[in-house]
Amino acid sequence: MKWAYALAAIVLTCVFGLPFSEYDTASLLPIRTIQAARTPDGVKIVSEVGQGVGKNWNDAVANLRENASGEVFFETAEQVIFCSRTLIAEAVRSGDLRPSAQVYYAKELCDPEGLNEYLSAHESDLTIADLRADGHYL
Repeated sequence: MKWAYALAAIVLTCVFGLPFSEYDTASLLPIRTIQAARTPDGVKIVSEVGQGVGKNWNDAVANLRENASGEVFFETAEQVIFCSRTLIAEAVRSGDLRPSAQVYYAKELCDPEGLNEYLSAHESDLTIADLRADGHYL
């Protein structure tokens, strides 16, 4: 009977392929720092790999991924800077950000050059997981 399960697994793998995505490593764009601000037109996201704009968080993320020169990974972000507290709930609920990403607040977007290094030297005690656990912003 065990051989039947093994045979079924082999057949399914041959028909459907392996259950994970294949990436060209040269096109991978891991994000280290994300800045997000609400603008009169919606939401603007800035990172070291590019920027995106949209009516809401999800549209801005989709726009950044669409305009990037490769495959963007939000899950690698170490820091998230919110320039508008009204964006926090959208961003946290989206599932795009990893729980251990540190959270910062700023008045406006700034140049992403060197921002990750600066924030790494000035760590925040607040993380995305803390915001989810608190539930205040959700």
